[in-house]
Amino acid sequence: MKTIKNYGFLSLLTIAITISSCVQDGDFTVPNVTVEEPSIIANSSITAIKTALQQEFNSNDNLVHTFDVNENAPTYVEGYVVSTDATGNFYKKLIIQDKSENPTAGIEIVLNKTSLSETYDIGRKVYVKLDGLSVSYDDGESSFNSSPMNGVAGKYVLGILDGDRVDDIPSTSIDDHIIRSATVASIVPTSISLSEITGVHINTMIELASAQILKSDLDKTFAGESNDEYDGFRTIFECETEGTIQLQTSTFASFKSNIVPSGKGTFRAVLSKDYRAEFLVVIANTPSDLEFNDTERCDPPVLECGENAVGGSVVLFEEDFEDITSTSGITNAGWTNVNVNGGSTLYSSRSYSGNRYVQISAYNSDESPLQAWLVTPEIDLDGTTDEELTFETNTGYDNGSALTAYISSDFTGDVTTATWIKIDAQLSEGPSNGYNSFSSSGSINISCLTGKLHVAFKYEGADGGVTTTFQIDNVKITGN
Repeated sequence: MKTIKNYGFLSLLTIAITISSCVQDGDFTVPNVTVEEPSIIANSSITAIKTALQQEFNSNDNLVHTFDVNENAPTYVEGYVVSTDATGNFYKKLIIQDKSENPTAGIEIVLNKTSLSETYDIGRKVYVKLDGLSVSYDDGESSFNSSPMNGVAGKYVLGILDGDRVDDIPSTSIDDHIIRSATVASIVPTSISLSEITGVHINTMIELASAQILKSDLDKTFAGESNDEYDGFRTIFECETEGTIQLQTSTFASFKSNIVPSGKGTFRAVLSKDYRAEFLVVIANTPSDLEFNDTERCDPPVLECGENAVGGSVVLFEEDFEDITSTSGITNAGWTNVNVNGGSTLYSSRSYSGNRYVQISAYNSDESPLQAWLVTPEIDLDGTTDEELTFETNTGYDNGSALTAYISSDFTGDVTTATWIKIDAQLSEGPSNGYNSFSSSGSINISCLTGKLHVAFKYEGADGGVTTTFQIDNVKITGN
């Protein structure tokens, strides 16, 4: 007869004895997972934080303000969390806004802690004790031009002063400064158009009613392309206004390798600025925040003359810019080079490694917005067939789409009154740091057009916005 030994019971008994011997009476308690409402009444506001820094700046040009410590009467502000690090798209920071709906201010809080979403979930009301904390301001301008009063939308960051900059609140101090409420509210994003965005909306949750990923960014991942460094930038296109804004996704986000959605629909995200605070970005908490489920996209119409290969031996127009050595030389060669906003930034002649081209960028232009056009001399198609357009572009310090190619048959000198048809050309992209190399537009069939026409390159950027440098070379039209 076999003896059956109950090892399971003995194991459990052993574990129980071990726990009993290691834990003294009163030392072992069940963690309290409930949240008790703290006895705190907010006596300041996020707007007041910004005002304090503005006053500091007006007094001594300082872009950092430190709040006094008053143990008898601490200063508290309240806000609602609108960011989560659960997907890795926010790192060691909380974004809070002053109200769950129709907010009037938001701020970024930097903390030396990860897994913040486990404690500070979206919609969680929190109280922030300002005593001893510091707030900084950055609008991406140079150290001499950055100012909370210059009209450029900037970002306010709250943390601990380290030298002359604001750094993360130490992990050991977080509970002293960030106290969560028992309240978890539903965050109602502010429905807005891109043209309505101001600095007030930074660090708040916004929503675009009808938007999509720009056509040239389709089939890409959120942040998994070879030229994505630290962050990937994809362009959000607003259907009604045709405005754009950069979608910023961390290369550490769990969804970085997901392909961006191809449809259109509602988009919600936290409005912020890029790492250097130079341009506006939107940051999604999860890819599901892009509810682009409508397959009927709102892409602007483009020239369609057929897909068959065209082109021939007759050169109707060709410009390699080798003989153009100045900005005035561009217009002397018959090109129209105009800034429609009245600014001074135009396409200019540049050279590198023995090659000449034209170049434009909004960086350090002090123009926001910047819209500049470069239009070819008149080109006559009446004597040929099977016409084809090609050109080359190169990009540098790419932070968003800024160039669009067009063609017109009624341009007479004023770009604002002509009828322009968009050309579906392949334009250079990336990198975000440094320059790419020239790449071809591909063969663009224009054989369905007749008569006299002009090709145009429209640059739309902004100092403090999209500042991608674009270079153009080897514009050519051939036929038979």
